[in-house]
Amino acid sequence: MPTRPLLLAAVAFGLAACSPGAIADRVQTRVGNDIDRRVEQRALDIANRTLDLAEGAIVCVVTDQACIDDARAHGQEPVVVDADGEPVSGYEPAGSTGSATGSPSMAAPQGVWANYDFVPGERVLFVHDFEGSRVGNFPSRLGYIAGNLDVVVLGSGDDATRVLRVGESDTRGGNGCFTISLPETLPERFTLEFRTMTTDPQRRDRIYLFSDGSDDTPDTRCTYPPPTHLYASTQNTGLTWPGTDQVSASGYGANEWGSVALGCDGDYCKVFVNGVRKANVPRWEFPRASELHVFMNVYRHSLYIDDLRIAEGGQRSLYDDLEADGEISTTAIRFDTGSATLRPESGGYLAQVVEMMEQHPDLRLEVQGHTDADGSDATNQSLSERRAAAVAAYLAGQGIDRGRMTTVGFGESQPAASNTTAEGKAQNRRVVFRRL
Repeated sequence: MPTRPLLLAAVAFGLAACSPGAIADRVQTRVGNDIDRRVEQRALDIANRTLDLAEGAIVCVVTDQACIDDARAHGQEPVVVDADGEPVSGYEPAGSTGSATGSPSMAAPQGVWANYDFVPGERVLFVHDFEGSRVGNFPSRLGYIAGNLDVVVLGSGDDATRVLRVGESDTRGGNGCFTISLPETLPERFTLEFRTMTTDPQRRDRIYLFSDGSDDTPDTRCTYPPPTHLYASTQNTGLTWPGTDQVSASGYGANEWGSVALGCDGDYCKVFVNGVRKANVPRWEFPRASELHVFMNVYRHSLYIDDLRIAEGGQRSLYDDLEADGEISTTAIRFDTGSATLRPESGGYLAQVVEMMEQHPDLRLEVQGHTDADGSDATNQSLSERRAAAVAAYLAGQGIDRGRMTTVGFGESQPAASNTTAEGKAQNRRVVFRRL
């Protein structure tokens, strides 16, 4: 694992033709600086104790802005830890912009939807990401209605992901439709999420979603949904019902993923695309049923859907729940797979936690990380600790005193549900806030 002086020495040789004197002087100064070396060595020692780092990672303490700037200047993102050795994953570090007391201030992680007020439901009814589906087949967890639908792989290597596609190629599009069967009738308070993307540069794509209660015999042409439905496309997204239509430009183009989220509390429903609210309807009478139908349409290109998630719940009073139970557990705080990097859609829930702690300045919390059982015990334990630390770091970056929070990871040791199903695993990948 290289330290920063070694990195600088290596890149100095490659850049010598550009500025040999300046770079050589800089390297010599850094190597000769005992304080700098001690800071870097301490960061490496901390990281070796607390992180499973990739070979060749550069480790910087959060207050060493020069280390962070050097790594980024040479095209490598450093692993950042705080003064206590806790990882600060996905966050902009502090340095010269720290507070007057000298303690670091951390901004929100890049990409988090800071003003996103959608909060995913907690009790997962259905979740599917197609990763366990065979390429070329229609996934067995969905009910086939009609059309040319199959699972394909997008990307390669670590970026490869399996998604459901309609349309065979860039010259043949088409229609396809399927059913999502739920274990119970859709509750009054629910959330629904999915991602979609098309290869059509002219953006002639459309996804419709409606309830079995709207039409017991879905159109096998997959083109004419009943009047009350959600629709999503690269051009517009919204909700419809008899005699009314609400649309808004969706804000993403061809070959770009659009993350669609629907949240309903009774008849009051909101729709978001990539963290931006697109529809706000006080009365959308969506029939509750145990089956939902999805129509996918595209012309001469492909249309993809991924990461389907339906859950009971949504936005709520966190403090009331904390007062009642002494802790609150959430699956609404999401991380990249196998990582402690917060996903953008976590912003809605985290904003509520920030608001709760601002309104109750004496409140202190233990932030707990929990994982599912995929992977080894040791890996999951480390991952849960890093995720708890990342949440605490985010809250600190929003102005919450870090001294009001402790962090702990429990790995896979305290499951909330069975790890034998996708829904159970989704329940187990959670963050718990316990009142101290």
